[in-house]
Amino acid sequence: MKNILRNTPKLLLAAILVCGSTGCEDFLDLQPKDTRTEDNFFRTEADAREALISVYDVLQWNTVIGFHPTPMLLDIASDDAFAGGGSRTDAPNIIEVDNHNILTTNPEIQGLWKKHFFGISRANLLLSKMEGIEASKASKARIIAEAKFLRAQFYLDLVRFFGNVPLVLEPLVSASEFNQPQATPKAVYDQIAKDLEEAIPDLPEATLAASQGHATKWAAKALLAKAFLFYNGVYGQNLQAGDVTVDANRALQHLQDVINQSGHGLVPNYADIFTPEGEFSVESVWEIAYSDENPWFDWGFIHGGEGNIQPQMQGPRLQDPAAEQYLSGWSFAPATQSLFEAFEANDPRKDATLLTVSELNGGLDRGYQHTGYFSQKYTTSKAYAPSAGQTELNWGNNYRAIRFADVLLMAAELGLTAGGGTPQVWLDMVRDRVDLPTKPATLENIYQERRVELALEGQRYWDLLRRGMNVADQAISTTQRGPLYSGDPVDYNITFNPARNGFFPIPQSELDLSAGVLNQNDGY
Repeated sequence: MKNILRNTPKLLLAAILVCGSTGCEDFLDLQPKDTRTEDNFFRTEADAREALISVYDVLQWNTVIGFHPTPMLLDIASDDAFAGGGSRTDAPNIIEVDNHNILTTNPEIQGLWKKHFFGISRANLLLSKMEGIEASKASKARIIAEAKFLRAQFYLDLVRFFGNVPLVLEPLVSASEFNQPQATPKAVYDQIAKDLEEAIPDLPEATLAASQGHATKWAAKALLAKAFLFYNGVYGQNLQAGDVTVDANRALQHLQDVINQSGHGLVPNYADIFTPEGEFSVESVWEIAYSDENPWFDWGFIHGGEGNIQPQMQGPRLQDPAAEQYLSGWSFAPATQSLFEAFEANDPRKDATLLTVSELNGGLDRGYQHTGYFSQKYTTSKAYAPSAGQTELNWGNNYRAIRFADVLLMAAELGLTAGGGTPQVWLDMVRDRVDLPTKPATLENIYQERRVELALEGQRYWDLLRRGMNVADQAISTTQRGPLYSGDPVDYNITFNPARNGFFPIPQSELDLSAGVLNQNDGY
């Protein structure tokens, strides 16, 4: 993680954190390879900051079991991308996501589940140790705020993916505590809101560049509004953050604070956002950082490095990379004809979002569900080519998780529903940046703008679900076939299953371990 995880002894710290949360007597009985152990680690401010870095580290993990980059899986689950890959048998677990026919034994889904609980466990352990840390009041308050922000981030993705998940807020230190029941979605979302509301006062009023990638007040406000929009859309209720009710007006006020006070803004040239120079730009309200500064080679422990596997997965299968501006990738998540046609004429975001076959100079090995379109935002651009290590494992493309344009469009949507702010101005700001004429600030126009502005950034699936199962079904269920498609027509037939409410299955391995405590989601 650029500027955050550099020079961190990750393996030792990971062992301390995991064992501190689960009780690993065998590990602790071994001769220590360092002077630090669980018993003497959580004492100084430096210890706490290192533990905090270890929580951030889990954000990067996309290969706990198999390959499960969150934004890519979300695009595949939506109507913006297919599964792709080399062939019909290349990655059947990812194809299950595309077909909305996910088996409960799907390893990638198990990896997704485990990743988020790893992050939650590390955050919980750090929070439980903060009282004994020797540090200034201000330093402790900020570390606690960042840990709560990160716990909220992990839980928001987890509850949106799985719906019915255990809500664990303390370290689990004995086997009798491991089997935690599922909480109601309301309890989880309310805790997310509570963590963020409590974190906001103690997070810095800074841009991500100034905070060196650490969470800021503005990131927490934007994430809370995002959580509200999804929960309110799916469940029709407000969030309750302790004594504070987060309704549409409060969520809108948080977004207006970001718009008017944060110093964030729109990058003038849209395509510049997704370049190395565009990382931690004025537009990035929240960004997950990756790096090639710690060269990595271990295919058996990919997430031990700092690289982002998603660009490698999404890049085209080039026959002659020397003739291209890209290195060869694995052709996952090819974009759909539906997305290609969603852009207006002369919208520069189309070229900045989609890499088309016609732009390639050399030969191309066409993969499964070849559509002729690849992601331009997260791909194997030579501008990001790793300088050392195994090339496939060291891509440093940061993920722009919340952009200022997203904030503007969320504010415009809430402004219409809550009856406040200046929705037309906020929508116009997004369109003005790409020299498109004004459109009335209606909900339909805002939803359409979100699709093209945030395309292939992992946002579309959540936007469809929060608008209702009928909307998701109409968009995702398709037999559409574009002019550049190749392969059997049946490979492009997707059927969304509304009975599952858009949720992924609870991994069967977790159900088995729970001995009946956990229940499977509807439809599986």
